[in-house]
Amino acid sequence: MVKRTKKEFHDYNDFHDRPFGLKWGTAYAMDDLMKGVIANEEYALKNNAAKPLLSREEIDIVLSESFLKRKEVTLQLNIVDEFGRLVDEISGYFSGEAYQDYFVFEDQKIDWQDVRNVSIVDNSKWYKVDMFKSPKKDSLNTEAKFDPELQLEKDNEFYQPFYEEGENHESE
Repeated sequence: MVKRTKKEFHDYNDFHDRPFGLKWGTAYAMDDLMKGVIANEEYALKNNAAKPLLSREEIDIVLSESFLKRKEVTLQLNIVDEFGRLVDEISGYFSGEAYQDYFVFEDQKIDWQDVRNVSIVDNSKWYKVDMFKSPKKDSLNTEAKFDPELQLEKDNEFYQPFYEEGENHESE
Protein backbone atom coordinates (compact mmCIF):
# COMPACT_ATOMS: atom_id res chain seq x y z
CA MET A 1 0.00 0.00 0.00
CA VAL A 2 1.33 3.39 -1.02
CA LYS A 3 1.04 6.16 1.48
CA ARG A 4 0.24 9.51 -0.04
CA THR A 5 1.25 12.80 1.43
CA LYS A 6 -0.98 15.81 1.75
CA LYS A 7 -0.57 18.31 -1.06
CA GLU A 8 0.82 21.51 0.27
CA PHE A 9 1.37 24.66 -1.74
CA HIS A 10 4.12 26.87 -0.49
CA ASP A 11 4.47 30.54 -1.32
CA TYR A 12 7.19 31.30 -3.82
CA ASN A 13 8.66 34.81 -4.10
CA ASP A 14 5.66 37.21 -4.34
CA PHE A 15 3.15 34.49 -5.22
CA HIS A 16 0.62 33.70 -2.50
CA ASP A 17 -1.70 30.78 -3.00
CA ARG A 18 -5.39 30.94 -2.24
CA PRO A 19 -6.26 30.21 1.35
CA PHE A 20 -8.85 27.53 0.54
CA GLY A 21 -8.24 23.92 -0.47
CA LEU A 22 -9.57 23.98 -4.03
CA LYS A 23 -6.80 25.51 -6.08
CA TRP A 24 -8.32 25.79 -9.59
CA GLY A 25 -12.03 26.02 -8.79
CA THR A 26 -12.89 28.79 -11.26
CA ALA A 27 -11.01 27.35 -14.24
CA TYR A 28 -13.87 25.04 -15.20
CA ALA A 29 -16.53 27.75 -14.95
CA MET A 30 -14.70 30.03 -17.39
CA ASP A 31 -16.33 28.45 -20.47
CA ASP A 32 -19.83 29.00 -19.07
CA LEU A 33 -18.89 32.52 -18.07
CA MET A 34 -17.63 33.38 -21.57
CA LYS A 35 -20.73 31.86 -23.20
CA GLY A 36 -22.87 34.08 -20.99
CA VAL A 37 -20.77 37.15 -21.80
CA ILE A 38 -21.02 36.48 -25.56
CA ALA A 39 -24.78 35.87 -25.34
CA ASN A 40 -25.27 39.13 -23.41
CA GLU A 41 -23.18 41.03 -25.94
CA GLU A 42 -25.19 39.62 -28.87
CA TYR A 43 -28.44 40.55 -27.13
CA ALA A 44 -27.20 44.08 -26.41
CA LEU A 45 -26.01 44.66 -29.99
CA LYS A 46 -28.93 43.13 -31.89
CA ASN A 47 -31.17 45.41 -33.86
CA ASN A 48 -34.24 44.08 -35.66
CA ALA A 49 -34.86 46.08 -38.81
CA ALA A 50 -38.42 47.30 -39.24
CA LYS A 51 -40.25 45.79 -42.19
CA PRO A 52 -42.97 47.69 -44.08
CA LEU A 53 -46.22 48.18 -42.21
CA LEU A 54 -49.00 46.12 -43.82
CA SER A 55 -52.71 46.85 -43.81
CA ARG A 56 -55.24 44.47 -42.27
CA GLU A 57 -56.31 43.28 -45.74
CA GLU A 58 -52.71 42.46 -46.76
CA ILE A 59 -52.19 40.57 -43.51
CA ASP A 60 -55.42 38.62 -44.12
CA ILE A 61 -54.27 37.61 -47.62
CA VAL A 62 -50.93 36.27 -46.38
CA LEU A 63 -52.48 34.44 -43.42
CA SER A 64 -55.16 32.93 -45.69
CA GLU A 65 -52.52 31.62 -48.06
CA SER A 66 -50.57 30.25 -45.11
CA PHE A 67 -53.63 28.43 -43.80
CA LEU A 68 -54.92 27.11 -47.13
CA LYS A 69 -51.56 26.01 -48.54
CA ARG A 70 -49.95 25.08 -45.21
CA LYS A 71 -47.02 27.46 -45.60
CA GLU A 72 -44.79 28.74 -42.81
CA VAL A 73 -44.96 32.48 -42.08
CA THR A 74 -43.00 34.97 -40.00
CA LEU A 75 -44.71 37.68 -37.99
CA GLN A 76 -43.03 40.92 -37.07
CA LEU A 77 -44.88 42.58 -34.24
CA ASN A 78 -45.04 46.31 -33.64
CA ILE A 79 -43.94 45.79 -30.01
CA VAL A 80 -40.69 47.11 -28.56
CA ASP A 81 -38.62 45.75 -25.68
CA GLU A 82 -37.30 47.70 -22.69
CA PHE A 83 -34.53 49.20 -24.87
CA GLY A 84 -36.87 50.48 -27.59
CA ARG A 85 -35.98 47.77 -30.13
CA LEU A 86 -38.52 45.70 -32.04
CA VAL A 87 -38.99 42.25 -30.55
CA ASP A 88 -37.81 39.19 -32.50
CA GLU A 89 -39.96 37.76 -35.28
CA ILE A 90 -42.19 34.76 -34.64
CA SER A 91 -42.17 31.89 -37.14
CA GLY A 92 -44.72 29.15 -37.49
CA TYR A 93 -47.94 27.99 -39.11
CA PHE A 94 -51.30 29.75 -38.94
CA SER A 95 -54.07 27.43 -37.77
CA GLY A 96 -56.93 29.53 -39.15
CA GLU A 97 -58.32 30.65 -35.80
CA ALA A 98 -59.14 34.36 -36.12
CA TYR A 99 -61.57 36.71 -34.38
CA GLN A 100 -62.55 40.35 -34.62
CA ASP A 101 -59.78 41.68 -32.35
CA TYR A 102 -57.15 38.95 -32.42
CA PHE A 103 -55.98 35.72 -34.01
CA VAL A 104 -54.18 32.67 -32.66
CA PHE A 105 -50.70 31.96 -33.98
CA GLU A 106 -48.57 29.11 -32.58
CA ASP A 107 -50.83 28.91 -29.49
CA GLN A 108 -50.38 32.63 -28.84
CA LYS A 109 -53.08 35.28 -28.89
CA ILE A 110 -51.96 38.14 -31.13
CA ASP A 111 -53.91 41.37 -31.53
CA TRP A 112 -54.40 42.58 -35.09
CA GLN A 113 -53.13 46.03 -34.18
CA ASP A 114 -49.82 44.59 -32.92
CA VAL A 115 -48.90 43.00 -36.27
CA ARG A 116 -46.45 45.02 -38.35
CA ASN A 117 -45.57 42.60 -41.13
CA VAL A 118 -46.37 39.05 -42.21
CA SER A 119 -44.38 37.19 -44.84
CA ILE A 120 -44.35 33.64 -46.16
CA VAL A 121 -41.10 31.75 -45.57
CA ASP A 122 -39.48 30.37 -48.70
CA ASN A 123 -38.48 26.81 -47.81
CA SER A 124 -37.04 25.91 -51.19
CA LYS A 125 -34.15 23.50 -51.04
CA TRP A 126 -30.88 25.02 -52.17
CA TYR A 127 -30.43 22.35 -54.83
CA LYS A 128 -33.89 22.98 -56.31
CA VAL A 129 -33.48 26.72 -56.74
CA ASP A 130 -33.02 27.74 -60.39
CA MET A 131 -30.33 30.40 -60.36
CA PHE A 132 -31.12 31.45 -63.92
CA LYS A 133 -34.84 31.85 -63.45
CA SER A 134 -35.98 35.42 -63.27
CA PRO A 135 -37.96 36.36 -60.15
CA LYS A 136 -40.37 38.28 -62.37
CA LYS A 137 -41.87 36.17 -65.13
CA ASP A 138 -42.20 39.00 -67.63
CA SER A 139 -38.90 40.72 -66.90
CA LEU A 140 -36.91 38.61 -69.36
CA ASN A 141 -38.05 37.41 -72.73
CA THR A 142 -37.29 33.74 -73.17
CA GLU A 143 -36.95 34.01 -76.94
CA ALA A 144 -33.51 34.95 -78.12
CA LYS A 145 -33.45 38.04 -80.25
CA PHE A 146 -30.93 38.07 -83.08
CA ASP A 147 -30.04 40.98 -85.25
CA PRO A 148 -30.30 39.88 -88.92
CA GLU A 149 -27.50 42.26 -89.87
CA LEU A 150 -24.99 40.41 -87.70
CA GLN A 151 -22.91 37.96 -89.69
CA LEU A 152 -20.72 35.16 -88.47
CA GLU A 153 -17.12 35.96 -89.16
CA LYS A 154 -14.41 33.36 -89.19
CA ASP A 155 -10.73 33.76 -89.47
CA ASN A 156 -9.69 31.43 -92.31
CA GLU A 157 -6.09 31.35 -91.14
CA PHE A 158 -6.95 29.62 -87.82
CA TYR A 159 -10.33 28.05 -88.64
CA GLN A 160 -10.49 24.26 -88.73
CA PRO A 161 -13.72 22.64 -89.93
CA PHE A 162 -15.30 19.94 -87.79
CA TYR A 163 -14.88 16.35 -88.81
CA GLU A 164 -17.91 15.37 -90.83
CA GLU A 165 -18.90 11.78 -91.33
CA GLY A 166 -19.20 10.63 -94.90
CA GLU A 167 -16.31 12.72 -96.18
CA ASN A 168 -13.43 10.94 -97.75
CA HIS A 169 -10.27 11.39 -95.74
CA GLU A 170 -6.81 10.34 -96.79
CA SER A 171 -6.17 8.56 -93.49
CA GLU A 172 -8.88 5.95 -94.18
